[in-house]
Amino acid sequence: MTQSYEDLLTILEKEFSLCTRLMELLQKEKDVVASLDPDALEFLLREKEVITTSIKVCDESRERILEDLGFRSMTIYEVSKRAETVYQEPLASLAARFTSLICSITELNRFNSILIEKSLYYIKTSYNFLSTFEVSAPQKISVEA
Repeated sequence: MTQSYEDLLTILEKEFSLCTRLMELLQKEKDVVASLDPDALEFLLREKEVITTSIKVCDESRERILEDLGFRSMTIYEVSKRAETVYQEPLASLAARFTSLICSITELNRFNSILIEKSLYYIKTSYNFLSTFEVSAPQKISVEA
């Protein structure tokens, strides 16, 4: 059973590290969206996709470990209350760190969403303005299309 707890702590630390990296990318996203740099935004979105995929893999591993420990569908905080004594404090500490990080990520996501909406509004307004003078923007053909 001790090895399962060690595996759980390892996967949680890895997931926390990935979430921290995601938060850093969300902070960069704010600047990239404001600069209206499509290439930088595309690169950033690819990085976010890689990180979110890695987080999903960690989630799946965490769920398997929790099931093996008999803690299926419990939060880290709930597990910390029922875990072996030696693992209670490290798990409770991780739960608190995750709670803080998730709040920060949620706030950054909210802010970036507002920023993206305003940027899209600016682009649409500019496009409509140019259309009144019968100026058309050059069409870029996507390689992905």
